[in-house]
Amino acid sequence: MRLLSITVRNYRLHRDITVEFDAARNLIGGSNETGKSTLAEAMHRVLFFRHRSGGEPQRAMKSDTHNGHPEVKLVFEAAGRSWTLEKRFSGNSGTARLSSDDGTSLQNDAAEDKLAQLVGNADGPGTTLNQLSAHWAHLWVWQGTSGDDASVHAAARKDELVQRLQHHGLAAVMQSETDESVRETIRKAHDEIFTRTGTVKAGSKLDAATKALAEAGTALTRALEQKQRLAAAIADQQAAAKILAESTAALPGLNSQLAAVNDSLAQVSTLRASEEKEQLLHRNTLAIRENLVKADRQIRELRTQAATARESLIPAEAKLSILTDQESAAREASSTADLTHRSITDHVRLSRQLHDLAAACVSRFEKSAAFESLSARAGDIAAINEALTTDRESLSKLPAITGAELESLRKLDAQLGQAESALAAIAAGIELISSEQSILLDGKPLTLGSTQVITETAELTLGAGTRLRIQPGGGTSLAQSRRKASELRQSLTQALDRLTVRDLAEAVEIAARRQTLEQQIGTIESRLRDLGAKGMAEALATASIACSAAATEVERRRAALPADQIPKLPESIESARAWQTQASGILSESERTEKALFQEADAHRKAHQKHLDAVKSQRESIEADRTNLLNLDTSARILEENHGDEPTRNQTLESVRADEATAAQTLATTTARLAELNPESLGNHLARITRSIQQQQENQRAADTRSAVARNTLALDGSRDPDAELLQAKARHATLAGEHAREDRRAQAIALLHRLFTESQTAISENLTQPIADRVGGYLECLFGRGVRVRVDLANPARPSLQLTRSGTPAFAFEALSGGAKEQIAAALRLAMAEILADNHDGCLPVLFDDAFAYADPDRVQALQSMLDLAANRGLQVIVLTCSPADYVGLGAKEIRLYPAEA
Repeated sequence: MRLLSITVRNYRLHRDITVEFDAARNLIGGSNETGKSTLAEAMHRVLFFRHRSGGEPQRAMKSDTHNGHPEVKLVFEAAGRSWTLEKRFSGNSGTARLSSDDGTSLQNDAAEDKLAQLVGNADGPGTTLNQLSAHWAHLWVWQGTSGDDASVHAAARKDELVQRLQHHGLAAVMQSETDESVRETIRKAHDEIFTRTGTVKAGSKLDAATKALAEAGTALTRALEQKQRLAAAIADQQAAAKILAESTAALPGLNSQLAAVNDSLAQVSTLRASEEKEQLLHRNTLAIRENLVKADRQIRELRTQAATARESLIPAEAKLSILTDQESAAREASSTADLTHRSITDHVRLSRQLHDLAAACVSRFEKSAAFESLSARAGDIAAINEALTTDRESLSKLPAITGAELESLRKLDAQLGQAESALAAIAAGIELISSEQSILLDGKPLTLGSTQVITETAELTLGAGTRLRIQPGGGTSLAQSRRKASELRQSLTQALDRLTVRDLAEAVEIAARRQTLEQQIGTIESRLRDLGAKGMAEALATASIACSAAATEVERRRAALPADQIPKLPESIESARAWQTQASGILSESERTEKALFQEADAHRKAHQKHLDAVKSQRESIEADRTNLLNLDTSARILEENHGDEPTRNQTLESVRADEATAAQTLATTTARLAELNPESLGNHLARITRSIQQQQENQRAADTRSAVARNTLALDGSRDPDAELLQAKARHATLAGEHAREDRRAQAIALLHRLFTESQTAISENLTQPIADRVGGYLECLFGRGVRVRVDLANPARPSLQLTRSGTPAFAFEALSGGAKEQIAAALRLAMAEILADNHDGCLPVLFDDAFAYADPDRVQALQSMLDLAANRGLQVIVLTCSPADYVGLGAKEIRLYPAEA
């Protein structure tokens, strides 16, 4: 099946669009919102949506901007013929028509049935979105679904694919009915024993044998445990008595050791308290000594720094006096420069005002000239418009005869002439020249010299016994020729009446006059465009306003001048421009002078500011030095007030040093006594002895508990024979173990047969799907090069799978691939399926990709074009819809561009 063309009317944003398809490669490009996906949907709906269906699919087709019901016309080749399918989707009143080039024409339901047969749709057309999505899902790659696993579509069409592969001898492995029967018997036996996950099913014979064996094992374990408990109870009672005797003998010695360690720890506690007090006293005396030394050092340093600061103030104050004199001189020079600069400023202002007035006069003359020019051109445009109106009125009075209509009239006139000539050629004439007997024509006598025209079969009678049948035109009836001539004459008359003309000659004359007038009108309109007629009124009004504004500007600038400086205004544009040039020169010279004086004044201001900054900096420096000197004197005085003069400080320091030596000696003595007791080892001894006493006490409690438990066990279990119960339990366990082994062997055998048949089924499925994988691999080599392979698993139609492998790398599941790889591999599988299934459709099927490669990079798009070209070479019709047609220039496809204006 191959699509030839499609016409879509009143379908969403498409009002009326026709697309002609290439037999192999098609590229439909356009930006977003140009209707590419809508066109793809229209092709799918006309093939698979019932014409009288309503609901959401039918409502979604309707246009919000174009009136009328959605209509789609599709021309395609199928079953060795060319077909034209037309559907009008208007709910219950929808229509369908299917016709072929051999004259077959079917309507509505009959057309739908034949269409379903042609496209191989056994279920017939759909009426809901779910039903529609299943039709040709392997061929129509809708926008946003290109990355979906295409093996789902292969599983859905597995039987059809296998049928075509077997037809070509590509899948020769078959299954007999006996194989299937045996496999089913084994499956039922397996299902009676095992669940879907392979575990033993509850209630089966193996499950019952397993439970019985487990119960026997539990009973055997209980008998064995009973015998072991009795033996252990006797041993526990004997061991507990021994432990109690050992603990009772050890405890007195451990308690004596504990008392000695506690005495030593009390002495350590007393010595540590004394040590802490002596350490505090030693630290206090040490801190006092250090503070006295630090204070003495600070006082000496402050006195030295103060003397140095007093000496440095003398040259700093002398430098300040010099800087003050320099600042006064710079201030006087700056004032003089400012006065000189201000004197030139007024002159510059007057020069600028005169210059601006001259420029305003020039502008006034220019605006007036522009207005006069526009006024003259407006008069020319008005005269041309009058001629244009006259020609348009003349054209409107003539009948609207187009070139197509004139050609139609000529065609009808020629056909009528041919029909009349044929009619005259077929008719026959008969003339009686002489006769000795009566001659009758259709029962009427012929007279000598008269001529009769025969246009239909007539009977000629000669005398009494001769009858001749005359057939004009060799026996051909004139009725059809006469009817055809009449119909053509009527059609020509109606066409002339519709155009309100007498004959073809008048129509030709009127068409020539219309053409002449239209050419004249076109010439006049071109002249109007050249003259700018479209915006002339607005331009003229703008020029008038500009002219008035220029005159007002001149008066405003003239009034702004001083009364004694108002000049006489120029009377022409030449004098105005000369005045503007002169004023511009005067202004430039004044501005140069003003700029030079400004720079000179600015230099004096900067010099003055520099001297001011120097004076300020020097004063701030002197003030900071004075403040620092005051701070030094104050700090030294405060320290002497707190710590005394130099002799007092020396006497206090000697006393503090003696106290420090005494505290150090006392601390050393206490520390030595504490070390002799070894406090760290005393703590370890205390922990060890305490732990040993607690352990012996815990041993006694555990031995008491163990002895009580053993006595209780002997009292409870000592009334039965443990050896007899153990022998009975062993015998029952052995019997049930044999029964369980038999059931287990049977179950394992059934499981083995089930696995073997399952593996065989998988091998058969792989044999059937390998040709599909081989064809997919051919397409993928265009993308990834040699060494790439795919594995298609359709053994379980409910869970088909697709895997990609490359040389030297493990297999990748489809779900683990990137978005771009998913799109490309799914496309390759779709193309392979279409290639196989095309044998059911005259060797060709269309495959449509609607913006299907969104994740492909530019290099991969080039490789994709090779894959699509290979599909076309193998007989498929490839249709690519994309927002970026420039990416597919290497495909060599017929390019169809959609624009917003077409929608």
